[in-house]
Amino acid sequence: MLSRLRTDFQLTIITLFGGCAVFGILPFAIYRCIAGNVAAGTVDAFLVLSISAAVVYAWRTGDTKRSGIYLSVVNTGGAMLVAEILGVPGLSWMYTSLLANFFVVGRGLATILSAASLAILALHGKAFETTPQMVSFLATAGLVSLFAFIFAYRTETQRLQLEVLVTRDPLTGFQNRRAMEQELQMAIEVHKRTSISFGIIMMDLDHFKRVNDQYGHDAGDRVLVAFADLIRKFTRRVDRAFRFGGEEFILLLPSVDITGLRTAAANLRGNIAAELMGPGGPVTISLGAALLNGDEDWQSWMKRADLAMYRAKEGGRDRAVIDGFEVEGEA
Repeated sequence: MLSRLRTDFQLTIITLFGGCAVFGILPFAIYRCIAGNVAAGTVDAFLVLSISAAVVYAWRTGDTKRSGIYLSVVNTGGAMLVAEILGVPGLSWMYTSLLANFFVVGRGLATILSAASLAILALHGKAFETTPQMVSFLATAGLVSLFAFIFAYRTETQRLQLEVLVTRDPLTGFQNRRAMEQELQMAIEVHKRTSISFGIIMMDLDHFKRVNDQYGHDAGDRVLVAFADLIRKFTRRVDRAFRFGGEEFILLLPSVDITGLRTAAANLRGNIAAELMGPGGPVTISLGAALLNGDEDWQSWMKRADLAMYRAKEGGRDRAVIDGFEVEGEA
């Protein structure tokens, strides 16, 4: 549970929202029913049940987008009903609703919900005792929405920047090992649900240590950057590249059978050998590839590709070995 909250930001927001709603609204629902205001108490109870159901749905399905939209619509509608039923005392819940929407759903939808709810309250007018009171509320609610929009924008921007720093290799721009583990696990889950085939190719630059030792690490970095550019050039848009560590890289290929995996590995080997140049001449790679078996985890899947890659190195380097199939490369 804690691991999901640490890695799924939107699920964390929805869970916090649900917890705050239950503990913040439920006491009012009980109090209003006891005090005789059954209508407002019923609305509060409905909100608690609906929000709780949305949180459970998000946890069980992982669909935080639909859960967030549902939460925002219910949250906004409930706050409007409470304001209509209670009048001025109920308007204070609108501020909470306006703030929460900007963190539960995207800024665009939150802005639409905020503008629509304020417009409906203003046009109906039942929640206000006087026109100046309505104008004052609309002005303050508008400012709250504006500040929430700005804060949500800054928070989202900084979160995305942090995600890039945590999951991206700064030199090549490829995703790093941490992101790779998550992507491989997701591929296995997709394969189990849809039977879509996945393959991985593990790549290692041959004799790369010599480049660093003879020409320096700056020269080695330039070779790695050039290699990354060639990977982008000779792979599909749907393929995902990761820097596993040092001069080792992994390529995740969705919707590929064994023939496609063999072709992709052979083409990569040949194109890299033809175009990748280091300060001392051409730089080649050794590749090991493996197709996902439906009953394995990502560690065993990657281990098969890793063993295939070492077979390519032991076979003389500048080769591609597909797990369970033939070696392709220079004789």
